[in-house]
Amino acid sequence: MSAALVEKIESETVGGVRLNGWEITSSHMPILNHTAIEQYADDLGFNVPEMIFGNNYLRIRHLASDTLLELNALDALRMVDTSQDSAKSVQVSIAQGWTESSKRNRSDITDVIKPFDWTLSTKYRGTTKNLSFVPSEQGIDYSKLMIREEIHFYDENILYEDDLGDNGTSQLSYRVRVMPSGFFVLQRFFLRVDGVLFRIYDTRIYHEFGSNRVLREFSTREAPFEDVRRQVPKKKHDDEDLSLLNNIPFVDGVMKNSQVESEVATL
Repeated sequence: MSAALVEKIESETVGGVRLNGWEITSSHMPILNHTAIEQYADDLGFNVPEMIFGNNYLRIRHLASDTLLELNALDALRMVDTSQDSAKSVQVSIAQGWTESSKRNRSDITDVIKPFDWTLSTKYRGTTKNLSFVPSEQGIDYSKLMIREEIHFYDENILYEDDLGDNGTSQLSYRVRVMPSGFFVLQRFFLRVDGVLFRIYDTRIYHEFGSNRVLREFSTREAPFEDVRRQVPKKKHDDEDLSLLNNIPFVDGVMKNSQVESEVATL
């Protein structure tokens, strides 16, 4: 089988590639300005993240069928829970997990508890057009991703981020890799609420060129803050390198027991 023609896409803000009938592009733009962020808040009806990269996106298009799969901040934020009970589970954990002294030192805690999920957690799996996913017993074959191949295109990008009023981190990001055999995407929502919990929602998307299927997996993990902190290696004099709690790959490596949903879409 001859090698597919690879057409690079390069501009000041967008990079990507066209091959095998697909166009895959990733946009890097600055943080939205104050006016745009206020518009997002008005449209969504809640206090949005302090850093929104609203013009960043990953766009995967199958040219023949006009099938589209996209990752973007606005659609992800539309999936933040805005029900009256949305913040209760974390709110209760805060009340139980922080000591009275730490509450006094963090007077802004009451300011971040709103009638919506103030952690900005989203189970967004992507925006689609002409592509319908259904549950599947077959997941992604990760052994194929272990094969060493040329990388035609790679990128990583942030869609939104917030420090939760200095109480932690909430971030949505993605990575994309395009090889001669196919493409693989990892979108990750990462949450750290200091003294309370860690949470990771992962969406993985894989397509093998030449097939008519797109596979998607969605996994959820959650762990108490102290369970992850106990995994931090001790340094000299029993000091802990607590900076590792800000290191997403480290936290990812120690959080186990994910619940995985597998889906498939046919082109």
